[in-house]
Amino acid sequence: MDYTGWELPVLIGLTVFLVASYAFGAIVNRRIQRSFWKALRAEVRRYARRVSFKGFGSSGFKVGFKPREGPLRKVEVSLILLAREMLLYLPVAYALGRRDRVIIKANLAKKPTFYLEILSKKTPLKGEIKLKIEKLKPVELGVLTKHMSIGSSRPKKAAELLSGTAFEHLIALRDCLERFSISRAEPHIMMICRRDEGKLEAMFNLIDEVAKALAHQEAPHGRRTMR
Repeated sequence: MDYTGWELPVLIGLTVFLVASYAFGAIVNRRIQRSFWKALRAEVRRYARRVSFKGFGSSGFKVGFKPREGPLRKVEVSLILLAREMLLYLPVAYALGRRDRVIIKANLAKKPTFYLEILSKKTPLKGEIKLKIEKLKPVELGVLTKHMSIGSSRPKKAAELLSGTAFEHLIALRDCLERFSISRAEPHIMMICRRDEGKLEAMFNLIDEVAKALAHQEAPHGRRTMR
């Protein structure tokens, strides 16, 4: 095809713009990754010295580790970034409510005996989860119910689990938490939050508190269970 007049300069200009915007978006995502890893590394040191690392290019990364002690047996933390290289995609993503996300998955030494789903009322994830919250029984958790939809297969047990310190951590995360779930299948605990490096400590504190509470709930009590 022969380009004459204004067509060739426009085509060249558009190409340069797209290449430059792609490079700029990739640079921004790399900087976000470095900042996030710096904050995450400080939290991971509480649990383990060695981690496995898998990069997803400029789209994020996944870190896995096995805590030295406690009820947690395996933890994976994934950072999933928006495709900032695709300039035209960003406005659409923001309009759909999509943001950079942190996904934490944890397995326990002993699996839970019930299901729990906590979903932000603003999250677009409701249509994506396998176990629909509508199929679970509602759980009332005071002021948190204004921000979250909460359901469980055993509401009384879930309410006991989420009282006290766990409730305080949930309140601290209410602006970034999109989903928190407990399942009998692996991963036993899963949390999805909007990326916020300043909330990482609260995220891990919630995971810790729930894991310890689950271990206490599932532990055998009384002499009849001892051998």
